[in-house]
Amino acid sequence: MVTDGVSETVLARISITSGSNCSIDLSGLATLNTTLQIFMSDDCHLILGEGMMVNGALRLFMHEPSSITIGSHCLFGGGDVWTSDMHSILDKDTGERLNPAESIVIDDRVWLGAEVLILGGSRVGRDSVVAARSLVTGKTFPDNSVIGGQPAKVLRSNVVWDIRIR
Repeated sequence: MVTDGVSETVLARISITSGSNCSIDLSGLATLNTTLQIFMSDDCHLILGEGMMVNGALRLFMHEPSSITIGSHCLFGGGDVWTSDMHSILDKDTGERLNPAESIVIDDRVWLGAEVLILGGSRVGRDSVVAARSLVTGKTFPDNSVIGGQPAKVLRSNVVWDIRIR
């Protein structure tokens, strides 16, 4: 586990459960005002980009081999990020699993509002905003978008966000 530069105060607010052959890079975590819960089964990988800020309780769950990659300078209002459903849904006729685990990518400078749920296979593009209580389900969203709803969709394009109130 890489924790370079992460303060003892921040590390004390993190709960990690990890299987074997996992990697975690927390060195980018800049601010953690509440709690961060991480659950990883075997063969999972987590990267938190530089300057990541968390202002609400955040849970990162990988119950099957998969990864979560969070870019630099992201802001989280809290919520859940799940790479799998923690159970199987099967086609009745073929027995084929319909809901395999899928990795998640949150690109640089993404702002996720409070109580957001990001599900496996999702990718949120750079400089985007995800509205509070949105459900992001397994698709790729373009850069510079406002995303919201249940399920989430692009509400507005060609945006950037600024942490400062102007």
